[in-house]
Amino acid sequence: MFLPWFVADDLARWEGRPVAPATLAGPQRDSYHDRHRRIVAVEPPGAALPDGAFARAAEAIRSYHIFPPRLGRGVIRRPVQVGDVVGLRYYLVPGVHLFFASRVYEVFHDDQRSGFSYETLSGHPEAGQETFAVTKDPVSGAVTVSLEAWSQLAPPWPRLLSPLTRPLQLGAGRAALDHLEGLVLGMHQPEK
Repeated sequence: MFLPWFVADDLARWEGRPVAPATLAGPQRDSYHDRHRRIVAVEPPGAALPDGAFARAAEAIRSYHIFPPRLGRGVIRRPVQVGDVVGLRYYLVPGVHLFFASRVYEVFHDDQRSGFSYETLSGHPEAGQETFAVTKDPVSGAVTVSLEAWSQLAPPWPRLLSPLTRPLQLGAGRAALDHLEGLVLGMHQPEK
């Protein structure tokens, strides 16, 4: 949904929508499969530190502060829970924004892995699923953030738009890792 910059984000308009039929159909032969991963810090071996890199990344992910503010803004009602609708106001160009949403179907959180997965709703420009996670290796102490997804343009968007949309999608994944790394290392401030 295209929006001018001054229109409020409206999760309520999305909460009653079903999962996109193309999402329910699952990955197809021509679907994109993305796996972005990056070690963003190293903590001492063992359990995650209460205020360390793992905890900061987990909080950012649960709060849907995954993308840099220049790219877009996550919209949620509370820290993500199964069944919640999460929205993204994506800044396409100055003054022209897109707003679309997905439904959370999995949330996980323990001392070695934290994050959530969602699937796109009808009306989203993409059909697919995505998982945002942070893990901590208890032996090496490596803290890794990751985004894993499968996707394709959702009808009625024609596949011929992929050469335009695909670079934006890949760039958003890399920008998310940059942003999460910056939050973990204290180079960025968490959004309020």
